Amino acid sequence: MYKKPILLLLILPLLFIGCKKSEDVKSPALEVSNNEISIAHAAGRAEVTLRWAYSEWELQSAEEGFLSDFTFRQGGSLTHASTTRIHFNYAENTTGEERQQQVVFRNRTTGEEYPVVVSQLPKPPVELALNTAIKYQFITGFGGMLNPALWLGDNQLTEDDVEILFGSNGLGFKMLRMMIYPDPANGNRDLAIAKKAQSLGVRIFGSPWTPPAHMKSSNQQAGGNGGYLLPEFYQDYVDHLNAFVDYMAENGVTIEAVSIQNEPDWDPDYDACVWSPEQILAFMRDYAHGIKVKVIAAEAVNFKKELTDPVLNDAVAVQNLDIVGTHLYGGGIGDYPLARQHGKEIWMTEHLHNSNTPDDWSWDQALMVGEEVHGCMEANFNAYVYWYLKRYYSMIGDGQQGTTVGQLLPRSSILAHYANFVTGRQRIAVEGIAGNNDFLVTAYEGEHDITLVLQNHGTVDLQAIQFNLPVEVSSAEAIETTEADNMTAKNIALTADKTGVVLNVGPKSIVSIKLIK
Repeated sequence: MYKKPILLLLILPLLFIGCKKSEDVKSPALEVSNNEISIAHAAGRAEVTLRWAYSEWELQSAEEGFLSDFTFRQGGSLTHASTTRIHFNYAENTTGEERQQQVVFRNRTTGEEYPVVVSQLPKPPVELALNTAIKYQFITGFGGMLNPALWLGDNQLTEDDVEILFGSNGLGFKMLRMMIYPDPANGNRDLAIAKKAQSLGVRIFGSPWTPPAHMKSSNQQAGGNGGYLLPEFYQDYVDHLNAFVDYMAENGVTIEAVSIQNEPDWDPDYDACVWSPEQILAFMRDYAHGIKVKVIAAEAVNFKKELTDPVLNDAVAVQNLDIVGTHLYGGGIGDYPLARQHGKEIWMTEHLHNSNTPDDWSWDQALMVGEEVHGCMEANFNAYVYWYLKRYYSMIGDGQQGTTVGQLLPRSSILAHYANFVTGRQRIAVEGIAGNNDFLVTAYEGEHDITLVLQNHGTVDLQAIQFNLPVEVSSAEAIETTEADNMTAKNIALTADKTGVVLNVGPKSIVSIKLIK
């Protein structure tokens, strides 16, 4: 029997199988679809495609970056080729700058690495605009009350305190309120402090708590009894106020203005005197012209316009009124168009925040003062004068409620931002603010600069705030105060054409900006 063909049939399949195995041997390979990926600033999801052949791979990425939740971190096979789409999440870029994160695909078979750079666009700035064509009030200044020696004794301001508050290297305050005592013999008790302040260029004004007792219906210095100034003593009262002005002038202190009465609508059991709107009008119309300096009325407990409306509406009395004064106990911040119509300045001459707890001098309490000052600026007030300058609830500690004597308290920094960046300038419009009640902004124009004061009362960092300017500026600087840092330099960027500035505003902070024209 002839069997040779059978042997050939057996050999041919073996040769075929051997050739096929040789053709199936492939080189390991890895390829990414794109080694540079650009994503938007808002949070979202993106992908990268990985082509692999006869290889195993792994993904390497920093855990602290802005990329997360990769659908696959490893894969591949030594026996075949395929494609894997890898999806990942990215967080919002809340900064004003582009940021990048690198992802590396490593071929575990060959050891080769394939980097992919993910670039995220910066958050577009929130654009606000300054408008110098819209002008509001001129800002006279900021300050506080001289602690009267007659009432506070050893808790008086020292000359070193005055240097810190008003000196060129201090907080920059420019206004000081003094008490006009009913007994002129006590005038010398505050003289040294007033003279020190005068030497630093401070604007000083006086307020009486009560006329001398013999001029009052109650014949008492103290209140709580409805005592008022008797009309037959109106001229004598003018002389009493002028005597204070003259005494201070003879001793080198210029009194810019005097009030006719501290809180005429309040009758406490300490020094006080009540005045009705009719009495204020009569005094202002018939006698106030005899006062040698500017006249302030009515320094009510809060902004009671019914005390000054009659004066402003009287053709004679209005000529004798220079400054509308008010306090803010129980509220009262608001515009006063009638006063502005007659060209009268509006001064907030006294307020304090006081809860009688150690929290009184906290940063959160200081921000409450900041919100109030901002409100006064928006309401067209020309000046803001706090209560005692040296108390645990004020600018300098007095050793009570956990404070240290002479310690600068957080409220001093709040007022210093306004005193240094706002005094002597005119408020201008800021356009485009909406939707964030925690972000407070006012802007001002000086002869050679434009300034802003920003407050962020929220707990979120406000990123990429851009102010568009009406003119080109040559330089920009910013100062920031937070609970941790006081009046420190802050990064701020001018736009390429120098008609805009961009900055971030941290949580619970106040920032002042100065732009040189």
